Amino acid sequence: MFLKFAFTGDGFGTEPERGAIYALAHQLEEVLEAAGDGEVAGHEFGQGAAEIYLYGPDAGALLQAIRPALRTATPRPTEAVLRYGDLDDDGCRVEVIPL
Repeated sequence: MFLKFAFTGDGFGTEPERGAIYALAHQLEEVLEAAGDGEVAGHEFGQGAAEIYLYGPDAGALLQAIRPALRTATPRPTEAVLRYGDLDDDGCRVEVIPL
């Protein structure tokens, strides 16, 4: 699963925007560690956006575990992309959830 964020401009975002993504990723790590539902596996910046990658046995359970933290996040994610299957499975079910 990954979360998508829109930034101002078309580059890597401002320093405060990137800092907010780093802080949110850390907060999500703590939430998932406490819930035992998965882990934060990294983030990526570019083209006016950011993504935070999360992994676990159930993408739906990951989203439910982090929803409370996402409600207060700044910036807020624009969508969550849930993958149900292995990373190398191009035919797995994918859900895009607007947030």
